[in-house]
Amino acid sequence: MIALIVAFWLMLPAYVPNNFAAIFGGGTPLDMGRVFQDGERALGDGKTFRGTIA
Repeated sequence: MIALIVAFWLMLPAYVPNNFAAIFGGGTPLDMGRVFQDGERALGDGKTFRGTIA
């Protein structure tokens, strides 16, 4: 039982940021919409200021 609690405690920092960014994300992209010469976004639509701060 203790091993399960310790495993959960150690994995918590890996799970929480992704969920918070998905829930509280959206808004202005981190790359401000800039594109490379080939037309691809520098970071993509999924990286926003609000999601990064959350």
